[in-house]
Amino acid sequence: MDLIAFSCRARINSFFRQKRLQRLLLLSVGLVAAGVYAWLFSFLLQQAAEGSTRLGVDQVLEYANLFMLAIIILKGFFPAYVPKANLVPQLYPVPPLQRFRVELIVELVSPFYFVLLNFLLLLFMMSPFYTLLHLLQSVLVILTAHVTLRSLQVFIERRIRWRSANFYSAAVMAGAFIALQARAPMFYPASEWLLLVAHMAALGFFITSNFLLEKAAAEPRRKAVNYSSSAHRSLGWRLFKNHKQAKQMLIFGLVFKAFILGADALAVEKKGQHLLDEVMTLWLFVGPLVVFSYVFNNIWGFYRNLWLTVERSSGSVKDLLAVTWMALRVPLLIDAVLTFVYAALFNHEDVFFVVMMYAASVLVLAPLGVVASIVSPKMVSGGLFSFSAKASYLFNFIAIGLACLLFLPLIHPLLYLVYPVVIGGAIFALVAVLKEYPTYKYRLFETHFKNEV
Repeated sequence: MDLIAFSCRARINSFFRQKRLQRLLLLSVGLVAAGVYAWLFSFLLQQAAEGSTRLGVDQVLEYANLFMLAIIILKGFFPAYVPKANLVPQLYPVPPLQRFRVELIVELVSPFYFVLLNFLLLLFMMSPFYTLLHLLQSVLVILTAHVTLRSLQVFIERRIRWRSANFYSAAVMAGAFIALQARAPMFYPASEWLLLVAHMAALGFFITSNFLLEKAAAEPRRKAVNYSSSAHRSLGWRLFKNHKQAKQMLIFGLVFKAFILGADALAVEKKGQHLLDEVMTLWLFVGPLVVFSYVFNNIWGFYRNLWLTVERSSGSVKDLLAVTWMALRVPLLIDAVLTFVYAALFNHEDVFFVVMMYAASVLVLAPLGVVASIVSPKMVSGGLFSFSAKASYLFNFIAIGLACLLFLPLIHPLLYLVYPVVIGGAIFALVAVLKEYPTYKYRLFETHFKNEV
Protein backbone atom coordinates (compact mmCIF):
# COMPACT_ATOMS: atom_id res chain seq x y z
CA MET A 1 0.00 0.00 0.00
CA ASP A 2 2.89 2.37 0.69
CA LEU A 3 4.20 1.85 -2.83
CA ILE A 4 0.76 2.48 -4.31
CA ALA A 5 0.25 5.64 -2.25
CA PHE A 6 3.71 6.95 -3.13
CA SER A 7 3.22 6.22 -6.83
CA CYS A 8 -0.19 7.88 -6.87
CA ARG A 9 1.18 11.02 -5.20
CA ALA A 10 4.10 11.13 -7.62
CA ARG A 11 1.78 10.72 -10.60
CA ILE A 12 -0.57 13.47 -9.43
CA ASN A 13 2.36 15.81 -8.78
CA SER A 14 3.79 15.07 -12.23
CA PHE A 15 0.60 16.25 -13.91
CA PHE A 16 0.90 19.75 -12.50
CA ARG A 17 4.66 20.12 -12.09
CA GLN A 18 4.95 22.05 -15.34
CA LYS A 19 2.47 24.40 -17.02
CA ARG A 20 0.29 24.23 -13.93
CA LEU A 21 -2.12 26.98 -14.95
CA GLN A 22 -2.59 25.54 -18.43
CA ARG A 23 -3.30 22.06 -17.13
CA LEU A 24 -5.66 23.34 -14.47
CA LEU A 25 -7.57 25.18 -17.18
CA LEU A 26 -7.68 22.02 -19.30
CA LEU A 27 -8.95 20.06 -16.30
CA SER A 28 -11.63 22.71 -15.76
CA VAL A 29 -12.66 22.47 -19.41
CA GLY A 30 -12.86 18.69 -19.02
CA LEU A 31 -15.11 19.00 -15.98
CA VAL A 32 -17.37 21.44 -17.82
CA ALA A 33 -17.51 19.04 -20.77
CA ALA A 34 -18.40 16.22 -18.36
CA GLY A 35 -21.31 18.29 -17.08
CA VAL A 36 -22.50 19.11 -20.60
CA TYR A 37 -22.38 15.48 -21.73
CA ALA A 38 -24.08 14.35 -18.51
CA TRP A 39 -26.90 16.81 -19.17
CA LEU A 40 -27.10 15.69 -22.80
CA PHE A 41 -27.39 12.00 -21.93
CA SER A 42 -29.87 12.72 -19.13
CA PHE A 43 -31.97 14.65 -21.64
CA LEU A 44 -31.78 11.75 -24.09
CA LEU A 45 -32.81 9.34 -21.34
CA GLN A 46 -35.77 11.56 -20.48
CA GLN A 47 -36.82 11.77 -24.12
CA ALA A 48 -36.43 8.01 -24.54
CA ALA A 49 -38.53 7.33 -21.45
CA GLU A 50 -41.30 9.58 -22.77
CA GLY A 51 -41.21 7.89 -26.17
CA SER A 52 -40.21 11.10 -27.97
CA THR A 53 -37.38 9.38 -29.85
CA ARG A 54 -36.92 6.10 -31.64
CA LEU A 55 -34.32 5.11 -29.06
CA GLY A 56 -35.28 3.35 -25.86
CA VAL A 57 -33.74 3.93 -22.45
CA ASP A 58 -31.65 0.77 -22.74
CA GLN A 59 -30.31 1.87 -26.12
CA VAL A 60 -29.24 5.26 -24.78
CA LEU A 61 -27.45 3.57 -21.88
CA GLU A 62 -25.81 1.16 -24.29
CA TYR A 63 -24.59 4.03 -26.47
CA ALA A 64 -23.22 5.81 -23.39
CA ASN A 65 -21.21 2.72 -22.43
CA LEU A 66 -19.97 2.23 -25.99
CA PHE A 67 -19.02 5.91 -26.12
CA MET A 68 -16.81 5.52 -23.04
CA LEU A 69 -15.38 2.23 -24.30
CA ALA A 70 -14.36 3.75 -27.63
CA ILE A 71 -12.95 6.96 -26.13
CA ILE A 72 -10.73 5.11 -23.63
CA ILE A 73 -9.23 2.80 -26.24
CA LEU A 74 -8.83 5.44 -28.95
CA LYS A 75 -7.18 7.96 -26.63
CA GLY A 76 -4.14 5.72 -26.53
CA PHE A 77 -3.73 5.77 -30.29
CA PHE A 78 -5.06 9.04 -31.67
CA PRO A 79 -3.96 11.73 -32.39
CA ALA A 80 -0.72 10.02 -31.34
CA TYR A 81 0.20 6.69 -29.83
CA VAL A 82 0.87 6.87 -26.08
CA PRO A 83 3.24 4.12 -24.89
CA LYS A 84 2.43 2.10 -21.81
CA ALA A 85 3.90 3.75 -18.72
CA ASN A 86 6.68 1.76 -17.10
CA LEU A 87 5.94 2.87 -13.57
CA VAL A 88 8.01 0.26 -11.75
CA PRO A 89 11.24 -0.60 -13.62
CA GLN A 90 12.11 -4.26 -13.92
CA LEU A 91 15.34 -3.74 -11.98
CA TYR A 92 13.42 -2.93 -8.81
CA PRO A 93 13.03 -5.93 -6.46
CA VAL A 94 9.24 -5.93 -6.65
CA PRO A 95 7.25 -9.16 -7.18
CA PRO A 96 5.47 -9.32 -10.56
CA LEU A 97 2.01 -9.41 -9.02
CA GLN A 98 2.70 -6.36 -6.86
CA ARG A 99 4.21 -4.51 -9.82
CA PHE A 100 1.14 -5.30 -11.92
CA ARG A 101 -1.23 -4.19 -9.17
CA VAL A 102 0.63 -0.92 -8.63
CA GLU A 103 0.76 -0.08 -12.33
CA LEU A 104 -2.89 -0.93 -12.91
CA ILE A 105 -4.09 1.23 -10.03
CA VAL A 106 -1.75 4.15 -10.67
CA GLU A 107 -2.63 4.29 -14.38
CA LEU A 108 -6.22 4.98 -13.36
CA VAL A 109 -5.07 8.04 -11.41
CA SER A 110 -5.24 10.55 -14.23
CA PRO A 111 -7.21 13.69 -15.16
CA PHE A 112 -8.94 11.78 -17.95
CA TYR A 113 -10.44 9.17 -15.65
CA PHE A 114 -11.26 11.86 -13.09
CA VAL A 115 -13.30 13.71 -15.71
CA LEU A 116 -14.93 10.47 -16.82
CA LEU A 117 -15.88 9.60 -13.25
CA ASN A 118 -17.42 13.04 -12.81
CA PHE A 119 -19.45 12.45 -15.96
CA LEU A 120 -20.87 9.25 -14.48
CA LEU A 121 -21.63 10.81 -11.10
CA LEU A 122 -23.31 13.85 -12.67
CA LEU A 123 -25.37 11.60 -14.93
CA PHE A 124 -26.37 9.53 -11.89
CA MET A 125 -27.52 12.67 -10.07
CA MET A 126 -29.29 14.23 -13.07
CA SER A 127 -31.22 11.28 -14.43
CA PRO A 128 -33.57 9.02 -12.44
CA PHE A 129 -33.26 6.43 -15.20
CA TYR A 130 -29.52 6.01 -14.57
CA THR A 131 -29.56 3.87 -11.45
CA LEU A 132 -26.82 2.72 -9.10
CA LEU A 133 -26.75 -0.58 -10.98
CA HIS A 134 -26.04 1.24 -14.23
CA LEU A 135 -23.39 3.40 -12.55
CA LEU A 136 -21.49 0.39 -11.24
CA GLN A 137 -21.79 -1.30 -14.62
CA SER A 138 -20.32 1.77 -16.32
CA VAL A 139 -17.37 1.64 -13.92
CA LEU A 140 -16.81 -1.97 -14.97
CA VAL A 141 -16.94 -0.87 -18.62
CA ILE A 142 -14.23 1.73 -17.92
CA LEU A 143 -12.01 -0.84 -16.23
CA THR A 144 -12.54 -3.31 -19.07
CA ALA A 145 -11.64 -0.69 -21.66
CA HIS A 146 -8.50 0.25 -19.73
CA VAL A 147 -7.37 -3.37 -19.46
CA THR A 148 -8.04 -3.77 -23.19
CA LEU A 149 -5.82 -0.77 -23.89
CA ARG A 150 -3.09 -2.23 -21.66
CA SER A 151 -3.23 -5.54 -23.52
CA LEU A 152 -2.94 -3.82 -26.90
CA GLN A 153 0.04 -1.82 -25.66
CA VAL A 154 1.77 -5.01 -24.50
CA PHE A 155 1.29 -6.59 -27.93
CA ILE A 156 2.64 -3.48 -29.64
CA GLU A 157 5.64 -2.74 -27.42
CA ARG A 158 6.80 -6.14 -26.24
CA ARG A 159 7.84 -9.38 -27.86
CA ILE A 160 5.44 -12.14 -26.82
CA ARG A 161 6.71 -15.62 -26.00
CA TRP A 162 3.97 -17.41 -27.91
CA ARG A 163 4.89 -20.88 -26.65
CA SER A 164 5.17 -20.05 -22.97
CA ALA A 165 2.76 -21.44 -20.39
CA ASN A 166 1.87 -17.90 -19.32
CA PHE A 167 0.64 -17.05 -22.80
CA TYR A 168 -1.50 -20.19 -22.98
CA SER A 169 -2.91 -19.39 -19.55
CA ALA A 170 -3.63 -15.82 -20.65
CA ALA A 171 -5.47 -17.16 -23.69
CA VAL A 172 -7.58 -19.43 -21.46
CA MET A 173 -8.47 -16.53 -19.16
CA ALA A 174 -9.34 -14.36 -22.17
CA GLY A 175 -11.51 -17.19 -23.47
CA ALA A 176 -13.34 -17.31 -20.15
CA PHE A 177 -13.93 -13.56 -20.38
CA ILE A 178 -15.33 -13.89 -23.90
CA ALA A 179 -17.52 -16.82 -22.88
CA LEU A 180 -19.09 -14.83 -20.05
CA GLN A 181 -19.60 -11.81 -22.29
CA ALA A 182 -20.90 -13.63 -25.35
CA ARG A 183 -24.51 -13.82 -24.18
CA ALA A 184 -24.79 -10.42 -22.47
CA PRO A 185 -21.93 -8.01 -23.25
CA MET A 186 -20.90 -5.63 -20.53
CA PHE A 187 -22.01 -2.52 -22.41
CA TYR A 188 -25.62 -3.75 -22.50
CA PRO A 189 -27.49 -2.18 -19.55
CA ALA A 190 -27.93 -4.71 -16.76
CA SER A 191 -31.42 -5.40 -15.47
CA GLU A 192 -30.50 -7.32 -12.32
CA TRP A 193 -27.68 -7.45 -9.82
CA LEU A 194 -26.81 -11.06 -10.62
CA LEU A 195 -25.78 -9.98 -14.11
CA LEU A 196 -23.46 -7.40 -12.56
CA VAL A 197 -21.80 -10.19 -10.57
CA ALA A 198 -21.23 -12.08 -13.83
CA HIS A 199 -19.64 -8.97 -15.34
CA MET A 200 -17.36 -8.63 -12.31
CA ALA A 201 -16.29 -12.26 -12.71
CA ALA A 202 -15.61 -11.65 -16.41
CA LEU A 203 -13.51 -8.59 -15.57
CA GLY A 204 -11.57 -10.67 -13.06
CA PHE A 205 -10.75 -13.21 -15.77
CA PHE A 206 -9.71 -10.40 -18.12
CA ILE A 207 -7.41 -8.77 -15.57
CA THR A 208 -5.84 -12.16 -14.86
CA SER A 209 -5.33 -12.61 -18.59
CA ASN A 210 -3.62 -9.23 -18.81
CA PHE A 211 -1.31 -10.12 -15.92
CA LEU A 212 -0.34 -13.44 -17.51
CA LEU A 213 0.15 -11.73 -20.86
CA GLU A 214 2.65 -9.32 -19.30
CA LYS A 215 4.48 -12.27 -17.76
CA ALA A 216 4.58 -13.92 -21.19
CA ALA A 217 6.07 -10.78 -22.74
CA ALA A 218 9.82 -10.46 -22.97
CA GLU A 219 11.59 -7.25 -22.09
CA PRO A 220 11.78 -4.65 -24.88
CA ARG A 221 14.77 -5.17 -27.09
CA ARG A 222 17.60 -2.74 -26.78
CA LYS A 223 18.18 -0.30 -29.57
CA ALA A 224 20.26 -1.80 -32.33
CA VAL A 225 21.32 -0.09 -35.53
CA ASN A 226 22.12 -2.27 -38.50
CA TYR A 227 24.81 -0.62 -40.55
CA SER A 228 25.23 -1.36 -44.20
CA SER A 229 27.90 -0.43 -46.68
CA SER A 230 25.58 -0.98 -49.64
CA ALA A 231 25.31 2.23 -51.62
CA HIS A 232 22.17 0.94 -53.31
CA ARG A 233 20.20 0.76 -50.09
CA SER A 234 18.08 3.82 -49.47
CA LEU A 235 19.08 6.00 -46.54
CA GLY A 236 15.42 6.87 -46.12
CA TRP A 237 14.61 3.18 -45.66
CA ARG A 238 17.34 2.83 -43.04
CA LEU A 239 16.03 5.86 -41.16
CA PHE A 240 12.63 4.19 -41.08
CA LYS A 241 13.94 0.73 -40.23
CA ASN A 242 16.56 1.51 -37.60
CA HIS A 243 14.66 3.97 -35.41
CA LYS A 244 12.68 1.61 -33.23
CA GLN A 245 10.34 4.12 -31.58
CA ALA A 246 9.47 6.02 -34.75
CA LYS A 247 9.02 2.77 -36.66
CA GLN A 248 6.82 1.35 -33.93
CA MET A 249 4.53 4.37 -33.87
CA LEU A 250 4.36 4.63 -37.65
CA ILE A 251 3.57 0.95 -38.10
CA PHE A 252 0.85 1.11 -35.51
CA GLY A 253 -0.59 4.25 -37.06
CA LEU A 254 -0.65 2.61 -40.47
CA VAL A 255 -2.25 -0.54 -39.05
CA PHE A 256 -4.85 1.62 -37.32
CA LYS A 257 -5.55 3.37 -40.62
CA ALA A 258 -5.75 0.03 -42.44
CA PHE A 259 -8.29 -1.13 -39.86
CA ILE A 260 -10.52 1.90 -40.52
CA LEU A 261 -10.26 1.53 -44.29
CA GLY A 262 -10.83 -2.20 -43.98
CA ALA A 263 -13.99 -1.59 -41.95
CA ASP A 264 -15.24 0.73 -44.70
CA ALA A 265 -14.40 -1.85 -47.35
CA LEU A 266 -16.28 -4.50 -45.37
CA ALA A 267 -19.28 -2.19 -45.06
CA VAL A 268 -19.27 -1.68 -48.83
CA GLU A 269 -19.14 -5.41 -49.46
CA LYS A 270 -21.87 -6.23 -46.93
CA LYS A 271 -24.25 -3.26 -47.21
CA GLY A 272 -23.21 -1.52 -50.40
CA GLN A 273 -22.75 1.71 -48.45
CA HIS A 274 -19.58 3.42 -47.28
CA LEU A 275 -18.94 3.73 -43.58
CA LEU A 276 -17.15 6.99 -44.40
CA ASP A 277 -20.41 8.49 -45.64
CA GLU A 278 -22.17 7.65 -42.37
CA VAL A 279 -19.35 8.91 -40.12
CA MET A 280 -17.74 11.78 -42.00
CA THR A 281 -14.86 12.18 -39.55
CA LEU A 282 -13.47 8.84 -40.72
CA TRP A 283 -12.49 10.56 -43.97
CA LEU A 284 -9.52 11.91 -42.01
CA PHE A 285 -7.97 8.45 -42.21
CA VAL A 286 -7.98 8.53 -46.00
CA GLY A 287 -5.32 11.24 -46.00
CA PRO A 288 -1.78 11.03 -44.57
CA LEU A 289 -2.78 12.68 -41.28
CA VAL A 290 -1.79 9.65 -39.20
CA VAL A 291 1.80 9.74 -40.45
CA PHE A 292 2.22 13.36 -39.43
CA SER A 293 0.33 13.36 -36.14
CA TYR A 294 2.20 10.30 -34.89
CA VAL A 295 5.78 11.27 -35.80
CA PHE A 296 6.38 14.01 -38.33
CA ASN A 297 4.80 16.87 -36.41
CA ASN A 298 7.81 16.43 -34.14
CA ILE A 299 10.36 14.94 -36.49
CA TRP A 300 13.42 16.25 -34.65
CA GLY A 301 12.15 14.82 -31.40
CA PHE A 302 12.57 11.38 -32.94
CA TYR A 303 15.53 12.04 -35.23
CA ARG A 304 17.37 14.46 -32.98
CA ASN A 305 20.81 13.05 -33.82
CA LEU A 306 20.08 13.53 -37.50
CA TRP A 307 19.15 17.16 -36.83
CA LEU A 308 22.34 17.68 -34.82
CA THR A 309 24.41 16.17 -37.62
CA VAL A 310 22.90 18.56 -40.15
CA GLU A 311 23.31 21.50 -37.79
CA ARG A 312 26.96 20.72 -37.09
CA SER A 313 27.85 20.02 -40.73
CA SER A 314 26.21 22.81 -42.72
CA GLY A 315 23.25 24.11 -40.76
CA SER A 316 21.57 25.28 -43.95
CA VAL A 317 17.82 25.33 -44.40
CA LYS A 318 18.18 23.45 -47.67
CA ASP A 319 19.87 20.50 -45.98
CA LEU A 320 17.29 20.60 -43.19
CA LEU A 321 14.45 20.24 -45.69
CA ALA A 322 16.35 17.55 -47.58
CA VAL A 323 16.78 15.29 -44.56
CA THR A 324 13.16 15.95 -43.57
CA TRP A 325 12.02 14.62 -46.92
CA MET A 326 14.49 11.75 -46.63
CA ALA A 327 12.93 10.59 -43.36
CA LEU A 328 9.37 11.22 -44.56
CA ARG A 329 9.36 9.57 -47.96
CA VAL A 330 9.27 5.88 -46.96
CA PRO A 331 6.38 6.14 -44.44
CA LEU A 332 4.55 8.46 -46.82
CA LEU A 333 5.03 6.02 -49.69
CA ILE A 334 3.62 3.15 -47.61
CA ASP A 335 0.67 5.30 -46.56
CA ALA A 336 0.02 6.40 -50.16
CA VAL A 337 0.07 2.81 -51.45
CA LEU A 338 -2.38 1.79 -48.73
CA THR A 339 -4.69 4.69 -49.57
CA PHE A 340 -4.66 4.29 -53.33
CA VAL A 341 -5.16 0.52 -53.18
CA TYR A 342 -8.22 1.11 -51.01
CA ALA A 343 -9.52 3.82 -53.36
CA ALA A 344 -8.97 1.71 -56.48
CA LEU A 345 -10.65 -1.40 -55.11
CA PHE A 346 -13.41 -0.14 -52.82
CA ASN A 347 -13.96 3.57 -53.46
CA HIS A 348 -13.32 4.00 -57.17
CA GLU A 349 -16.19 6.48 -57.53
CA ASP A 350 -14.19 8.97 -55.44
CA VAL A 351 -10.74 8.22 -56.86
CA PHE A 352 -10.29 11.70 -58.33
CA PHE A 353 -11.17 13.34 -55.04
CA VAL A 354 -8.91 10.98 -53.07
CA VAL A 355 -5.93 11.69 -55.34
CA MET A 356 -6.45 15.46 -55.24
CA MET A 357 -7.08 15.48 -51.51
CA TYR A 358 -4.05 13.30 -50.78
CA ALA A 359 -1.70 15.43 -52.88
CA ALA A 360 -3.03 18.60 -51.25
CA SER A 361 -2.70 17.03 -47.80
CA VAL A 362 0.98 16.31 -48.40
CA LEU A 363 1.55 19.88 -49.58
CA VAL A 364 -0.18 21.22 -46.47
CA LEU A 365 0.86 18.79 -43.73
CA ALA A 366 4.53 18.49 -44.73
CA PRO A 367 5.23 22.23 -44.29
CA LEU A 368 3.10 22.24 -41.15
CA GLY A 369 5.13 19.32 -39.78
CA VAL A 370 8.37 21.23 -40.29
CA VAL A 371 6.85 24.31 -38.65
CA ALA A 372 5.60 22.26 -35.68
CA SER A 373 8.96 20.52 -35.27
CA ILE A 374 10.76 23.87 -35.11
CA VAL A 375 8.27 26.07 -33.26
CA SER A 376 6.92 23.53 -30.76
CA PRO A 377 9.55 20.82 -30.23
CA LYS A 378 8.83 17.99 -27.82
CA MET A 379 11.43 15.79 -26.22
CA VAL A 380 10.67 12.14 -27.01
CA SER A 381 11.55 9.93 -24.08
CA GLY A 382 10.04 7.14 -22.07
CA GLY A 383 10.42 8.95 -18.78
CA LEU A 384 8.76 7.83 -15.56
CA PHE A 385 5.17 9.06 -15.25
CA SER A 386 5.37 10.63 -18.70
CA PHE A 387 2.22 12.69 -19.34
CA SER A 388 3.02 14.50 -22.57
CA ALA A 389 2.42 13.11 -26.03
CA LYS A 390 5.15 12.68 -28.61
CA ALA A 391 4.07 15.73 -30.62
CA SER A 392 2.45 19.07 -29.94
CA TYR A 393 -1.25 18.76 -29.18
CA LEU A 394 -1.82 22.23 -30.61
CA PHE A 395 -0.25 21.47 -33.97
CA ASN A 396 -1.92 18.07 -34.13
CA PHE A 397 -5.29 19.76 -33.83
CA ILE A 398 -4.26 22.43 -36.32
CA ALA A 399 -3.34 19.62 -38.72
CA ILE A 400 -6.74 18.02 -38.16
CA GLY A 401 -8.47 21.35 -38.82
CA LEU A 402 -6.55 21.99 -42.03
CA ALA A 403 -7.19 18.42 -43.19
CA CYS A 404 -10.91 18.97 -42.63
CA LEU A 405 -10.80 21.96 -44.98
CA LEU A 406 -9.50 19.68 -47.72
CA PHE A 407 -12.70 17.61 -47.53
CA LEU A 408 -14.92 20.55 -48.47
CA PRO A 409 -15.09 19.46 -52.15
CA LEU A 410 -17.26 16.57 -50.96
CA ILE A 411 -19.95 19.21 -50.44
CA HIS A 412 -19.47 20.92 -53.81
CA PRO A 413 -16.71 20.62 -56.47
CA LEU A 414 -16.36 24.40 -56.56
CA LEU A 415 -14.75 24.19 -53.13
CA TYR A 416 -11.60 22.80 -54.72
CA LEU A 417 -10.74 26.50 -54.86
CA VAL A 418 -9.98 26.23 -51.15
CA TYR A 419 -6.94 24.06 -51.91
CA PRO A 420 -4.62 26.81 -53.26
CA VAL A 421 -5.48 29.02 -50.29
CA VAL A 422 -4.71 26.34 -47.69
CA ILE A 423 -1.55 25.18 -49.48
CA GLY A 424 -0.35 28.76 -49.91
CA GLY A 425 -0.97 29.50 -46.24
CA ALA A 426 1.01 26.44 -45.15
CA ILE A 427 3.94 27.30 -47.42
CA PHE A 428 3.86 30.93 -46.28
CA ALA A 429 4.01 29.78 -42.64
CA LEU A 430 6.95 27.50 -43.50
CA VAL A 431 8.88 30.32 -45.17
CA ALA A 432 8.22 32.65 -42.25
CA VAL A 433 9.44 30.10 -39.71
CA LEU A 434 12.52 29.16 -41.74
CA LYS A 435 13.54 32.82 -41.81
CA GLU A 436 13.55 32.75 -38.01
CA TYR A 437 15.20 29.33 -37.84
CA PRO A 438 18.56 30.69 -36.56
CA THR A 439 16.67 31.84 -33.46
CA TYR A 440 14.63 28.67 -33.01
CA LYS A 441 17.57 26.26 -33.33
CA TYR A 442 18.85 27.13 -29.86
CA ARG A 443 15.49 26.18 -28.42
CA LEU A 444 15.60 22.94 -30.40
CA PHE A 445 18.97 22.05 -28.92
CA GLU A 446 17.83 22.94 -25.42
CA THR A 447 14.68 20.83 -25.74
CA HIS A 448 16.15 17.71 -27.30
CA PHE A 449 19.49 17.62 -25.49
CA LYS A 450 18.79 19.37 -22.19
CA ASN A 451 19.33 16.19 -20.17
CA GLU A 452 22.77 15.75 -21.65
CA VAL A 453 24.11 19.26 -21.21
